[in-house]
Order: sequence, then structure tokens, then C-alpha cells
Amino acid sequence: MPNKLGKYEIRRELGRGAMGIVYEGYDPFIERTVAIKSIQKSMIDKSEAGEILSRFRREAQAAGRLTHPNIVSVYEYGEDGDVAFIAMEFVAGTELREHFDRTARFKINDSVIIMTQLLDALEYSHSRGVIHRDIKPSNILITADGQVKIADFGIARIESSELTQIGTVLGTPSYMSPEQFMGLASDRRSDIYSAGVILYQFLTGERPFTGSNMTIIMHKVLNHAPVLRSKLNPDLPDALCKVVEKAMAKQPEDRFQTAAEFIKYLKIAVESPAPAARAFSAEATKISGSAQDPQKIGVGQSSIIDFNMDDFEVRLKESQREADRKSGIADIQEQQDNSLREVNLGFHQFISSQEIVATSTAALSASGTRILPASPAVLNESGLLAGLAREAKESLGSRQSALQESRTRDGRVNDALNRIAKFFNPFIRHVNEVGPTINRTYRYDARTIYSSLKWRDATIESRKQSLSDAALTDFVALSVNLCAPGPVLLKRPWGPLETIKKELQVLKLRVIDDMDAASKKPKQEWLETRLAADFPVQIKFQGNYTESNINVVCLNIAAFGASAYKLDPDDATPAFLDDLGLFLLGRSDKLPAQLRCV
Repeated sequence: MPNKLGKYEIRRELGRGAMGIVYEGYDPFIERTVAIKSIQKSMIDKSEAGEILSRFRREAQAAGRLTHPNIVSVYEYGEDGDVAFIAMEFVAGTELREHFDRTARFKINDSVIIMTQLLDALEYSHSRGVIHRDIKPSNILITADGQVKIADFGIARIESSELTQIGTVLGTPSYMSPEQFMGLASDRRSDIYSAGVILYQFLTGERPFTGSNMTIIMHKVLNHAPVLRSKLNPDLPDALCKVVEKAMAKQPEDRFQTAAEFIKYLKIAVESPAPAARAFSAEATKISGSAQDPQKIGVGQSSIIDFNMDDFEVRLKESQREADRKSGIADIQEQQDNSLREVNLGFHQFISSQEIVATSTAALSASGTRILPASPAVLNESGLLAGLAREAKESLGSRQSALQESRTRDGRVNDALNRIAKFFNPFIRHVNEVGPTINRTYRYDARTIYSSLKWRDATIESRKQSLSDAALTDFVALSVNLCAPGPVLLKRPWGPLETIKKELQVLKLRVIDDMDAASKKPKQEWLETRLAADFPVQIKFQGNYTESNINVVCLNIAAFGASAYKLDPDDATPAFLDDLGLFLLGRSDKLPAQLRCV
């Protein structure tokens, strides 16, 4: 353990992770305790060093511009020999993750207090152009007096820097928004989605989407609605459930558009009369001190007087309807099983009623009572039960038809993905052997041009949703490298070095020269560096079994950048695959018309 880093004295090690060590340090000039996050450069794989150090500096840059009581303050970024470090506020607190891991249950009011502090910090961060993009329980500290502190802005996006990160998947799977999984640009609404996941976990004690690997979680996040009602305390208000559902809507435009709006409706939901604001009966985690007083954050206040429940319902209706629609298909099998049990019960009752009729008839005859003539049908069955049995059969038939229809739709998507895989497996084998020249020009800017490209190292990957032979296909992905005859010169007016490096990283264009060394030279009019001759082209077909179509995500498919499309399963015909193959080989200038932009 070092004795010093920069001006800071090292007192003890607080923890260590895969990439670095966190120390407790002391600033002798200001006389305060600090936390120091450090990375030893020589211990980082050279192929990843640029990205890791860039992300580390970005954390200091992002958090350093924020001053808020619920955000860990960053004091300084520095380098001392082989070590890069960030000095930050020392927080004596516990990660929210540890509370969740202990299955601690929070009272509703305590949960709202924590969520309000979290969302208030996000509203402040977003207003300063900083999107966190990795909101999760392990990045949320709670002090002994109940104060929330957000930490780790390591993958934050600073809007003014134009680092869009399109095509790059960053974050923690269970808390990532759908658009982050798709590799699309994420904004403040991605943080709102992640905060919605945490609120769900507060109320249910579980994460909404789990799985043994990232692919399974991604499929659930993209295609399933969170199972909410059956897990929540029945005393919770309907409005609170709808707040969670809206925060976790699949489409960003269906969510709360700001963290402030999230706070507003969260407060409204818990202020609803009734069983609404009652606490969980289980023992709750204690949050002591001033933060436990709801008046200090507005919970329980009546300052919002323009609320109308009808307006609230209208604003959340669309999200609720979408969630119900998506969850309906998944419930068909359970409904069918229930229907079968109902029909079986009806027939048992019907048989019992026949025995009762026969017994009653014999008893009346024995007593000498005159029995009117009746047809065998009347004597042998109850008209009411027979009618109910017929209705149950018809209902079962209808549900079976719906189930069959659902299976048919799933089968169409699965068959289409299998056709795509069946086409591309021999396609890439043949093309790898031929190694054709691709007749397409890629421009990074007006001066940086890739042409006369050769096809190299194509691979195909497909995966099922589970290990079962009968499981549906999850995705099919094609990757290929296009290679220019030699390195390509990048020449552009001098500008922020980190911005240029990040743009290249997003597009997966590799820099050959040492740009950091170039940046230390006296600034000239032009920045020149060489880019590697090859770059990847990727296209992924992801089965969307809820909407019965295929999501297609592409990187550098026609030009540099990311794009997304939808494909109807019936359009994945041999003619479509031929057209797509011709496009990939540069023998056609347009993507097949069956791909619809989203």
C-alpha cells in the first residue's frame, strides 16, 4: 500500500475491485478525510487501457461539475507515477445493495424518502447535462441519518461533449433500460427507468427481470412487462403501482420525462387516501435522523393542490394498457389450466346432480306422490349445469384458440430466425473463402475515407432462450470485418482530444498512433493520426415474441454509425435474404425494403 498519492496521505485500504483499489486518505492542507479511488495503469490490459482510463477521467469530469447534497463530491483527478486516482468525499454509509441483499423491507414512507432524494439528485444532474447511465443499488449509499449519496459516474454521458455512445452497451443488466440494451442513444429517461427498477425492488423485495446471463435478462427487458400486482403488498394504492409501471415503460416517451415529474406523481400516489400509505407489516429497515421526517422532503404535505385523479389515470393509461397487453400472452397457459380445472369441476358437479335427481325420484315414488311424466333428458341432467358446461367448453375452446394463435405467432418469429441462421451459415463460409472486395465507400469525415474494402473474418452466432431443444431462438447475429488496403489517415482541425477518441471508439475505429503523445506537442492547425485499416460491420436479428416481429440492430451496416429496424417474420423470405446478402457484398446500394426504420 502506498504512503501517499499526490498530496494525499494514505491511511488504509477500504476495498478493491477488478480494476483498482479504494483507500481512505487524508488531505493535510484542508485537513479532511477523503476517499481515493485508484487505478494502476501497468496492470490494465493494453487493448483496454484507453477505454478504462478514459472512463475513469470521465467519472471525475462528470461528478466534478456537480455539487448536490445527494451526490458524492469529487475534489480532484490526478496521476502519480503509474497510478491514476480520484479524490472524493468520504461517505460513512452503506450501499443500498447490502440492504436489499439482506432482504430488508422498507416502510413505504422510508422508500419514498430515499427515492425522492435519489430523484432530486438526478433532476439536478440532468439539468447540468450529466446522464449517469448506471443507477443501481450498489451506486447508492445511505448514511446513518438516512441521507442518500449517488456515486460512480464512470459511464456517465455529458451531453455537451457529444459522446453519444451509440452502438455501445454499458451498464448493469438488471437495471438497464431497453434502449441501453439496443445500443441506442440514452438520455435522462434511461436514468428514470433505472430508478423505476429500484422503486420496484423497494416495493416487492425483488428485481423485476433476472436471468442466468445477460442475454436472458435482455430478452425480458425488451419483451416482457414486469410482474407487479401479484408481488406488491395488497394494501398499496393502485396509483403507486401505476407510477412504477410508467417509470419502467419500454418506450422512453411513455415514461416520466423528468425526474421532477417522477417525484411529483410518487408523492401523489403515497398521499392517496386509504390503505395506500400503510407500511409493510414486515420489520422495516430503520432510517433515523432528520431524513426520516417526511415534511423535510415534502411527503405528506398538501402543497400540490392541482392534482386530479382522472388526469393521473389518463396520463398513465397508455403505459398500463401496453403492460397488460404484453403480459396477457404470457398468462394464456395459466388461464387454460384454470379453465380445464373449472370444466372438470363442472362435470363432477353434473354427475353428482344426476345421482341426486335419481335418488329424489325414487324417494318421491316410494311416498306415493304423483310424478309428472318427463323425458329421459330431463330426468338425467340439469339444464343449468348442462348450459354452464357448454359455456365452459366454449370458453376453453376460445382460450385454446388464443393460445394456439400465440404459439403460431411465436412459431413465425422462431421460423424466421431459423431461416436467417440457415442462410447466413453457408453464406459466410463461402464468402470467407472468396474474400471479395466490397464496392462501398465509408466516410468518417470529408478527408477520412475507407474504400476498396475486403471481407474478412465473418462469424455467425445464434442462441436459444434456454437449453431446451424446443426453446425459441433468441437472436441471430452476423459480424464481419471490412479491411482497407492500409492504414487510413485522419486529418481534422485541432479539437478536444477526448471527443475525437470517443467518436472513434463508438464506431469501433482503432487508432494506431499515440494520440495522447500528439496532444502534448505544441498545438498545430491540424491533428493527424492513423487509423487501423479494418473495422467491424454487425447486424443482429433479435426475436421480439411479444410484438411478433424481429428487432434488427446494425452497426456500420451502410455507413459509419448505428441504426435500428423492424422486420415482419413473413418478410424473411429467400428473396429478402438474397437482397440482404447482395447488399452486404456491396453489389447493391440499398438495404432490402422489408426492413422498416424505427
